[in-house]
Amino acid sequence: MSDVEFLLSLPSPVEGAEKYISRDNKLILSFEAAADLSKRYYESVELHLRSTAPHLERDVVPALSFALRLFNAENFSGELTPAERTRYSLVLRHFGGVVEKRYTGPAEDSEAQRTHNEEEEEEAAAAAAAAPTSTGASVKAAAEERAKLKDVFLQRLLTTDGEMPVAVVRLPGLLLCILGIARAEVEAGVPLLPFTSLWRLRAFFRHQLCLSHRSNTIFVALADCVDAIMRLPAEEQTVEMLLEVGHIQSYYHRRDLAKETLDKALRISGLVLEETSMMGVRTRWQQHQLVQMVLNARSSRPVPPESTEEEQPATVMSEKDGHDLLDRPRETPEAAAQPLPPLHPEDKAILLAMCMDIRNSNPDYGFTHHHMMVYIERLLADPASSPFMVRCQTLLMRARLEARRNRVQERAFMQLTELVDQYSARRDPTHETFERTNSPYYYSVAFPPVWALKREYADFCFDETLFKTALDVYEQILDWEKIIECCKKLDKRRRAESLARELLEKDPQNPMLWVALGEATHNDEHLWKAWELCGHRMAAPMRSLARLALDREHFDKVVEYFDEAVRINPVFGGDWFSLGYASLRLKNLQRSGEAFTRVCQIDPSDAFGWNNLASVMMRQGKLRPAFNAMSQAIVNNRRDWRMWQNYFRMGCELKEVTESTNALRIALSIAQRHIQLERGTLELFVLNTIAYLKGDIGGTSAGADEAEGTKAHARLYDSLAAAPKETSIHHAPTARSITEAVTDGDEGEEELADLVPFGAEVELPDTVTGASRDDDGTTGAGVTAERAAILEGIRRRHADRVRAIFATILDLFVSDPDIYACAAKLFHFLDGPMASFRYHQKELRACQQKDQWSRNVDLFTRVVETLESMSQDLFEAFAAAQEGDAAHVPYAQLAVVRTATTTTAGSTRAPTTDQPDRAADAGAATPAGAPADVGTAAAPAPLKGEALQQAVISAFKELQTNIKGALDASEEHMEEHASYKRLKDLSARVRRGVQEVKAAFV
Repeated sequence: MSDVEFLLSLPSPVEGAEKYISRDNKLILSFEAAADLSKRYYESVELHLRSTAPHLERDVVPALSFALRLFNAENFSGELTPAERTRYSLVLRHFGGVVEKRYTGPAEDSEAQRTHNEEEEEEAAAAAAAAPTSTGASVKAAAEERAKLKDVFLQRLLTTDGEMPVAVVRLPGLLLCILGIARAEVEAGVPLLPFTSLWRLRAFFRHQLCLSHRSNTIFVALADCVDAIMRLPAEEQTVEMLLEVGHIQSYYHRRDLAKETLDKALRISGLVLEETSMMGVRTRWQQHQLVQMVLNARSSRPVPPESTEEEQPATVMSEKDGHDLLDRPRETPEAAAQPLPPLHPEDKAILLAMCMDIRNSNPDYGFTHHHMMVYIERLLADPASSPFMVRCQTLLMRARLEARRNRVQERAFMQLTELVDQYSARRDPTHETFERTNSPYYYSVAFPPVWALKREYADFCFDETLFKTALDVYEQILDWEKIIECCKKLDKRRRAESLARELLEKDPQNPMLWVALGEATHNDEHLWKAWELCGHRMAAPMRSLARLALDREHFDKVVEYFDEAVRINPVFGGDWFSLGYASLRLKNLQRSGEAFTRVCQIDPSDAFGWNNLASVMMRQGKLRPAFNAMSQAIVNNRRDWRMWQNYFRMGCELKEVTESTNALRIALSIAQRHIQLERGTLELFVLNTIAYLKGDIGGTSAGADEAEGTKAHARLYDSLAAAPKETSIHHAPTARSITEAVTDGDEGEEELADLVPFGAEVELPDTVTGASRDDDGTTGAGVTAERAAILEGIRRRHADRVRAIFATILDLFVSDPDIYACAAKLFHFLDGPMASFRYHQKELRACQQKDQWSRNVDLFTRVVETLESMSQDLFEAFAAAQEGDAAHVPYAQLAVVRTATTTTAGSTRAPTTDQPDRAADAGAATPAGAPADVGTAAAPAPLKGEALQQAVISAFKELQTNIKGALDASEEHMEEHASYKRLKDLSARVRRGVQEVKAAFV
C-alpha cells in the first residue's frame, strides 16, 4: 500500500462538516460540539487502524512521514505551488485542503486532475442550489467561502485545553489525521507508535506549535516521549534524536536539561570545537588589527553529498554582494579567506543549538550577542552547502542578532523579509517547494512556522515605528493583541472592532472572535459571551476579563479571573504573573509568592518574575531567598537599573559587600541621575564597607546558601505540580560574569575591544583560601604573611573602587545633603577627620540651600546637627595633629597594625573572616602590567605636619563663621527652640577650641 493509498483509506475529518455550515454560509459549531467531534474522529482513526492492522515500519511510518511532509510544506518551509496542489489533490481534498484548478503538472496526472475538476464542479453546483438566485460569480464566491469555513471547522477540532489553533494554520484536517495515528493504540495501553518513536514526538510537537499558547495536555504527552527517549541505551540514541529532544526542552524553558541533551549529542557526533582568537580585521576598510574571537570546528564524519544538493535560501547583502562587513574575521582585508573543513549537517545543527544555549545561559547584552555571532560566522563561512532548513535557521539567527546593531540593521530587516517572502507561491508559481521537506535534517533545527516568522517580522516593523506595515502583517495572522496595539498607534481604534465583527458574521460561535471584540471595545458582555460559548473550558475570556479588571484596579476580580484561567491552563506564564501582581496589590503575599514562583518555574528567564518574587519574599522577611531571587533577575536583565538598585539594597541588608558594591556601580552607570539613593541604605553600605575594610566581616556570605539548604544547580521545574519553595532558588553572583559590559555592544568589535573581565578568570593563590599548609598540617608563618598581604591588597583595591563610586555619586547629586553625610562617614575612616570635615561642610551648604531652612524646625535641626558633626571632626583632627600623623587616618593606622602583626614570627594569624571574592577583588593578585580595574580611584595624600596644623586652624575659623551666620539667620524664628540653644553651646565650645588651637600651633 502506498503512502497516499494508506492516508486515503483513513476516515476523513471533513465528513459531516456541511451540517455545521448554514445556507447563508455561517459556521454553527459550538465549543462542546468541536471537542466531541475531535474525540470521535480520533476514535474512528484508531478503530480503522485496529481493524486493518497495518505494518508499523512498512505502512504507518512512511504514510505518517509523507503526511508530515505535506503539512510542513504548507506551514513551515513554503507554500505548495498549483502544480503540487494538483499532484496531491486527492490527499488534500480528502483532508479538507484547498486545491486550485490551474494545472501545470506532468501529463500522467491528467486523469486525476479531470476527476478533481469534476468534483469541484459538483461542489459549485451544490453551492448554487443553496443560493438559487445567485449569479455565476457569486456562486463561485460562495463555494470559496464554504471551503474557508470548512478550514475553520477543522481548525476548531484541534483545540486543546481551551487553547485554539492559530487562525492561519493550513491543512488542519491532515494534522488531525496525523494526531489520530500518533494517539492510536493497537489495544488498551499499547500505543501503535512507541513512546520512543520520533514520529510520535514530531506529531505532538507540531500540534503544540499550531496552538496560540502552550497546552498542558500536549506538554505531558511530549514529556512521556522525551523521558522514554532519554531512557534508551546510549548506543540507541542518535544525534538527530537528541537534537529534537533538546529543541522541545528549550521550547518549554527546560534549559538545563536542554544543555545536558546537547552535550550528549555533541559527544556522540564527535564534533571538535575550539573557541580561540586571532589578530585581524572585521571590515573591508579596517586599518588596525584587533583581537578577534573565532570558532574552529571540525567534523569527525564525512559530509553526505546529497545534503549539499538541496535548494538554498537567498542570503541578503553578504560579503560576496559587496557588504563591507566580512563574513568572518581575517588577518587583513585583502587576505584570502582561511580554508575551513566542511561540517556535517548535523554538526551545523549542533552549532545552532549551542547558539541558543549561549543565549539561554548568559545575560542579554552585547558580549552574549557577539559570542553567538562567532558560531553563526563559522556556519556562514563553511565551504559545504547546508540543507535548506539548516541554512534558513542560520540566516534567521543572524538577522535576530543584527537587528539591534545600527550598522547591519538594514541587512537584518532585508534578510527577515526574504525569509518571509520565500513562503509565498505567488512569488514564483512554477518553483516547487515540496522537495524542501525531503531532508533527513529537516527536524534538526527549531525553525518557526510561517505565522511565527511573520509575527517576528511584524514585531521588527513595530519596533521601528512602521506601524502600518506591522498592522497589515498582524491582520494576516490575526494576532488580536497586536492588532489593537497598532490601531491605537495609528489612531484607528475602530478598525479592530470592525474586523472582529466582520469575521463574527461568518463564525458567530467562535469564542476567540468574541474575546477580540471584547478587548477592542472594552465591553465585558462580549467576554462573558465568549465564556459561555466555550463552555467554561477556555482560558482566553478569563484572561481578558482579568486584564480589564486590572485596568480598572479591581484586584479582587483580577485574582478571581486569573485563578480560573490558570486552573484551565496551568502552563501559561503570563496568567501566573498577572495573578501574582494582583495578589500583591491585595497584600496576599502567600498567593503572590506561589504565583511568581510558578512564573519562574515555567520560564526561568523571566527577569520581572524573579524581581517580583524577590519583592514578595522581602515583605515576608525572607531576606536571603529574596536576594538569591534578585540575583536571577539581574542575570536575565542587566539593563534595568531598578533591578540593580533592589539588588544593592538587599546586598546591604545581608552584608554582601562585594555584590552590593558591584550592583551600585552598575546601577549608577545605567541610571545616572535617575537612581534613587535613600540615606538609610547608603549609610548601611558605608558601615558594611568600613567593617569589611577593618576585617570584621567578609566580602561575601559564601556559605549562606548552603546553610539555608539552597543548591547551586537546583532545578525549579522537576514538576509543575510541586509546591513552590524559596529554597529552590540559587544565588548567581553577578561578579562572576563580565559586568563591565553594561552597554548593548551596538557597534561590534570596536566596542567589545574595550571590555575588561572583572577578574573572573584570575586564579588566586592557594594561600588566599588557606589551602597551602606545611608538612605537619599547620599553616606556616610565610603562608600566613602571604595570605594577609593578599587580603590587604584586596581590601585596598576595594577601597579605591568605593572611592570611585562615591566620586560618581557626588558628581551626579551636588545638592543632596544626605549623600554628603554618608560620604563624610566613609571618608572619615578612609582619609581622616579633615576629609570628613570637608564633606560635612558641603552637607551644610546643601542644607542651607533649602528654602526657609532658618524658619523650619526640621531643616534648622539638620543644620545644627551638621555643625556639631563638623566640630567633632575638627576636635578629632586637632587631637590627631598633637599626637602625630599615625592617628590621623584610621584606615592607614589599621593597615599598619595588620602589617606589623603579620611580619612577626608568625605566631599570630591574619583575620580569616574574609573570603575574597574572585570576581570583584581578584585584581589584587593580578601580575604587574595587567589592565587596571575599571572604576577605581586612588587615595589622596594625607595632610602632615605643619600643613595639617594650618588646615585645622583655618577650619576652626571657618566653622566659627558658619555658626555665627546660622545663629544670626535663625534668631528671629528659632530663639526659643532647643536646637538654637544647642547651637549657642556649640558656638562657645568652638570659641574655646579656636583659642586652644592658636595656643598650640601659633
